[in-house]
Amino acid sequence: MAYKKRKVDSECRLFKEEWAWKYFFTEYNCKPVCLICNEAVVVFKYFNLARHFNTKHSKTKYAVMNDAEKKVNAENLKKTISVQRNVFIKQNTTQKASTLAGYVVAYKIAKNNKPYSEEEFVKDCKVSMSKILCPEKIKEF
Repeated sequence: MAYKKRKVDSECRLFKEEWAWKYFFTEYNCKPVCLICNEAVVVFKYFNLARHFNTKHSKTKYAVMNDAEKKVNAENLKKTISVQRNVFIKQNTTQKASTLAGYVVAYKIAKNNKPYSEEEFVKDCKVSMSKILCPEKIKEF
């Protein structure tokens, strides 16, 4: 008799908030990520998270803390990681905006068939770029 192989990762397991402070894990992109070492574990299972914490972090300061200290430290680590992720997101959006502004100016140059030395044309390009890069400073241009 052939048995159907069970897929554990498709069982719709949910992250429990107590795991955040008990084992210093958080959920990121539908995966449990360790707040201490930023290592991802494959499946949301109590045993997997506990095993990771006990094997990798049993000799650290986090293992000897009481529950109240663990909760405070877990929140601090979550804030630190979210700040780090936001830095990368901000840089990415800035780069995309500057690339888009460059494309808009190149399109205007090609469409109008004008050199980049006429005053009104340069002003129009600056206004178009400022709408994308810094919409709050459009009036200055």
